[in-house]
Amino acid sequence: MPVVTHSGAAARAEYGDHLGIYVTEVTWWPARPMWFLLWSGVFERFPELRFGVTEGGCWWLPQLLWSWDRLFMGQKGAEKLGTDAFRGSVSMLPSEYVDRNCFTGLANVKRRELGMRYEIGIGNMLWGTDFPHPEGTWPNTHEWLCKTFFDIPIDETRRMLGLSAAEIFGFDLGALASLADKIGPTPTDLGQLGDSRTAADLEARWAPVKEVGRHWLTGHDFPLYPM
Repeated sequence: MPVVTHSGAAARAEYGDHLGIYVTEVTWWPARPMWFLLWSGVFERFPELRFGVTEGGCWWLPQLLWSWDRLFMGQKGAEKLGTDAFRGSVSMLPSEYVDRNCFTGLANVKRRELGMRYEIGIGNMLWGTDFPHPEGTWPNTHEWLCKTFFDIPIDETRRMLGLSAAEIFGFDLGALASLADKIGPTPTDLGQLGDSRTAADLEARWAPVKEVGRHWLTGHDFPLYPM
């Protein structure tokens, strides 16, 4: 069963005219249940539960995964908290729980976030328009898609634009096929193919970043994104 929180949960009235404080914390509030569910063992007990943070981006997730995994693996500095301080109710790496149980609903995903997708987890990133909010992509959704996904591998794009959402929310892909065929977008629509560019070119462009992946687990150097 998917459970979803939504950006905006911060205590807006308490900030008065200090809007900068509000926009700094507005993503933290809907994301906070993630670490409660993870470290308290809820995901351990309910492996099919899916938790999503929507309209909060995913730029904040790589640093959490890096920090959580290293704590769980016993990084230097965590010793004073006890050998098993970060285990107890969890038996897997935190990033493994996030991959299995969590997702982010992205309102007009940014190029920087796409650059971090191998750390975040491609299956954890569900694209969205944020319709009809003014910070969303409508009425220029096609242009937004083109400028953000033009060089992203096709299989990864399909997963972020629809396949992961269909899996999490139980959509009937067969029933939706005619709409998808009518509306698109296709790889050609997004500029991913054409002008001598092939699917293999897209894969090759991002291959070094994909190999690095979650660098704290793979042992590779921190990646440089082809932005």
